[in-house]
Amino acid sequence: MPEHYTKNTLECTAWCNKCNDFTQHRVNAGRRGPCIACIDKRIAQNEVERIRKGLEQEQREEDEKKNPKLF
Repeated sequence: MPEHYTKNTLECTAWCNKCNDFTQHRVNAGRRGPCIACIDKRIAQNEVERIRKGLEQEQREEDEKKNPKLF
């Protein structure tokens, strides 16, 4: 059965299926939210993905400057 927390509760310890361990979870509006460790991993992965996309965009712009489209 889902647990409800007081509105002053910020974190709780609960089982995380992704980490397979008891970890700290954020509490949102009185309900248990995502695992804080998983959030940190996701933020790091998103940062790497954002940098990779930026580098790809720069490469495309350089290629277009070298080989401009005629029409």
